[in-house]
Amino acid sequence: MSAQRAMNMRNKVQALQSKLSCAAKQSPGRRFGALYDKIYREDVLWMAWQRVRANKGAPGIDQQSIEYIEEEIGVEAFLGGIREELHRKQYRPLPVRRCWIDKPGKPDKRPLGIPVVKDRVIQMATKLVIEPIFEANFLSCSYGFRPGVSAHRAIETIQKTITFQWQNVVIDADIVGFFDHIRQDILLKLLQRRISDPRVLKLIKGWLEAGVMDGGEFIEPDGLGTPQGGVISPLLSNIYLHAFDKMFQMSGIPGTLVRYCDDFVILLKSNGEKVLDKVRGMLGRLGLELHKGKTRIVHAREGFDFLGVHFQICRSRKKDARLKWFCSTWPSERSTRRVKERIRGLIGRRYSLALEELIEELNPVVRGWNNYQTGVKPDPKRFKKLNAFLKERIRIFLRRKYRDQSRGWRRVHGNLFARLGLYQFG
Repeated sequence: MSAQRAMNMRNKVQALQSKLSCAAKQSPGRRFGALYDKIYREDVLWMAWQRVRANKGAPGIDQQSIEYIEEEIGVEAFLGGIREELHRKQYRPLPVRRCWIDKPGKPDKRPLGIPVVKDRVIQMATKLVIEPIFEANFLSCSYGFRPGVSAHRAIETIQKTITFQWQNVVIDADIVGFFDHIRQDILLKLLQRRISDPRVLKLIKGWLEAGVMDGGEFIEPDGLGTPQGGVISPLLSNIYLHAFDKMFQMSGIPGTLVRYCDDFVILLKSNGEKVLDKVRGMLGRLGLELHKGKTRIVHAREGFDFLGVHFQICRSRKKDARLKWFCSTWPSERSTRRVKERIRGLIGRRYSLALEELIEELNPVVRGWNNYQTGVKPDPKRFKKLNAFLKERIRIFLRRKYRDQSRGWRRVHGNLFARLGLYQFG
């Protein structure tokens, strides 16, 4: 496809989204019909394919990967087949393939659902069409998986609220198995508040009821949950928890809610226990429950972790500072432990690798973690130990690789790492 045609398609999709967004903002109670035909528009399906392709991902139960579709089927033929199926209403989703992945820093695993590529493309196309409608309703306290907002904005909000509004009593909440306990009947009713097109609702219901293949065994749907890993799952979770956001807003609780998908904190000046009881009741109406062992009330002086960052009130070291106390941030212990484990895993015992090749593999890991953590202006002293750890692991690698009796110091002397382009923390 030519660059000009690709640009035209992108512009058409953006124009459609802008039109839907404006209509949704002008009429907050409007229910939208005639959306189904927009999902299988050529430009929408092409944009959906581009996004799914960029996300990469493993194949589903049909074992068709992105590369297989590009090389064996052909993208035009693949999208044409999808368009025909949707137009004739012959499309039926396949069960998602369940795999179990490690929870960072924890011994247990969490389930991840992998739909087939065709289902992912249609889910993405549906998301492109309906997301602008629901975005018009979402509140500013929601920061997760939304266009134009990010985890950094959530972290900044928490910092400012603690520092300037002195809401230092923190409810650090954890919902028990959120994605597994979403009630599908409630979710569909929430969708119907803005969507009246029965064909779109049937599409979404089909994905919810598609079932799961786990180790070759088909698991029947039971009316609960959305597959964690589906393209449309983050949007559905935000639609579901928007009801909680509204309940909190209408409750009149004098506090600040900051939610990132199913993780949230509530900042207060007092009455933590009373507010926590109210929050339990709000979530109970949605069929959700707070984890008793992981949900806690803590003062910001003691510190708490959220989104991989540690928050704590600290005293200013400057004598003439306007703010004697402020909310400081730095990488959480769990996040730091995770990046150390990634570094150890990458280095391992791969003694056949040249140092330049090893650094080339390490740099994306260090850069990605560092870009996230430095995006909220953390305390810089926290990164010095990480840089020392990184260099120490490389020194040990070189000593073992060359069986160096000098402990490897002479191999890392001077400005070697900078010359080879090793990325630094901080």
